[in-house]
Amino acid sequence: MSGGPLVCVVGSLNEDTTLRVPGLPRPGETVLATGSFRAPGGKGANQAAAAAVLGRSRGASVAMVGAVGSDDAGERSVAALAAGGVDVAGIRRLDIVPTGTAVVVVDDAGENHIVVDPGANDALTADEVEKAVGDLRPAVVLAQLEVATACIEAAARAVPEARVILNPAPMPADAADVRALLDRVDVLVPNQAELGRLAGRPTPRTPDEVASCVAALGFAGDVVVTMGAHGAYVAPRDAAAHHVPAEPVDAVDTSGAGDVFAGCLAVALATGADLVAAVTEANRAAGRSTEVAGARVPADFTG
Repeated sequence: MSGGPLVCVVGSLNEDTTLRVPGLPRPGETVLATGSFRAPGGKGANQAAAAAVLGRSRGASVAMVGAVGSDDAGERSVAALAAGGVDVAGIRRLDIVPTGTAVVVVDDAGENHIVVDPGANDALTADEVEKAVGDLRPAVVLAQLEVATACIEAAARAVPEARVILNPAPMPADAADVRALLDRVDVLVPNQAELGRLAGRPTPRTPDEVASCVAALGFAGDVVVTMGAHGAYVAPRDAAAHHVPAEPVDAVDTSGAGDVFAGCLAVALATGADLVAAVTEANRAAGRSTEVAGARVPADFTG
């Protein structure tokens, strides 16, 4: 692992099966795939992989804390991260459960449906996370919601001076546990639907509705709302909110764009960028990632 500030990603590792289809199926409908492939995935691992790729040009190091099964899928997941330059010493290998799996269905317009079986991700414990993160002493902790909220709380507790970024995805049916985490979070990065769920409101569609939801959260930190092709809404804790537009792209697969955004944002903030500059860089990288098939950026991705 290279020197420089360390980004520690606490989250999931899965093995993805991606199916290409002409259009996403409606309820009760069967659609024939036009192709398929298997690859390492998981929101946490995808964010770590993106952070490592982008961190090389910014002088940042990346470590992953999570869990896989003692199976071939787990070995492939860990090996893929290690090959990308991620420190994998904090990944547990568990005999009692298999590695997490995901089925990703992507249509010709690049839109997707994803179903996840958590597997070993659900067996990761808060004590394991607290020790691993405490040993690493990162500058930034980046987390999602494919591991228990207790693990995220433990990661934030392990290094109080670290900047904690939470990408609240996938949002659970009851958002109360997530709202309880917010006191330990410095930067909250939801999409529009996740923001609405956290605020107890319908999904905001307009900039005014997004602003109203952010205000309703009563969150004391920075908020970055990802809005897909419309860019991002940035509400710094100590400055006026504004919109950062996305760059035009020819999207073929949007399934990993949010993870690229989060990984890039974490690296940019860890290496000294201000929030707006970090979001601008993350927007650009996420947009360009949609021009590449698959939920994880390749090692030669340049952002």
